[in-house]
Amino acid sequence: MAAKWVCVVAKRPVVIEGEKVALGPVVEEDLDKFWFWVNDKTVTQYLSDRLFLGVYTRRMEEKWIRSVLEGDRNTLTFVILLKPRYEVIGVISLDKVNWINRNAELGVFIGSKDLWGQGLGSEAIMLLLDYAFNVLGLVKVYLRVIEYNRRAIRAYVKVGFKEVGRLRKHIFRGGKFWDVIIMEIYSDEFDQKKSKIREKCSDLLHK
Repeated sequence: MAAKWVCVVAKRPVVIEGEKVALGPVVEEDLDKFWFWVNDKTVTQYLSDRLFLGVYTRRMEEKWIRSVLEGDRNTLTFVILLKPRYEVIGVISLDKVNWINRNAELGVFIGSKDLWGQGLGSEAIMLLLDYAFNVLGLVKVYLRVIEYNRRAIRAYVKVGFKEVGRLRKHIFRGGKFWDVIIMEIYSDEFDQKKSKIREKCSDLLHK
C-alpha cells in the first residue's frame, strides 16, 4: 500500500502512515485519554518516576497538552493512531533533540492495554525513526528502558536498537532495585527498505 504523507482523518492531519498505525499531531480532544493513561499504574509502571509516582488532575494534564500544542523546537510529540478508524492508542516522541549533534531520545507508550503485544509499538517506532533519519536528518536515536520491561526491549531490538550500557540499580520499583538499559540506533543501521517517506518522496529523492 502506498504511504500517505499528509491526509485529513479524524480531525487531524496524518504525518506518516504505516500498515496498521499512523502518526499524527496531538489535538485537544485527546485530553481525556491521556488523563486516564497517566493515572493508570499498569501503564506507568514502565515509564519515568515522574509519571509512575504522580497522581494527575485533569487540570495538570491540560497544562501538559497546552505545552505540546504550543510546540517546542527540541521535542516532537505524536499520537499513535490505529487504523482503519485512526483511534488514538498511545504517544511517541523525540525528546531532547540536539540539532547540532543530530541525536534525540525516543519516548513511547501504548496506553490501550488490550493492544499490547500486537507489534503496534514496533511499527510506530519504525515510522518515527523514518521521520527522524529521513526528514530531520538525525544520525542517532537513543532510549532508556527499565530492565523488567521485556516487551518493550523485544520491540526495540526488533527494529534495530542495540544495548550500549546500563545504569545499574537505578530504579526502585516493587521492593527492589532495577537496572536502566541504554539502547541506541544509528541512521546507517535503519532499514531503508521499510521507509514510507522514501516511498512517498521517491520522485524528489531520485532527481
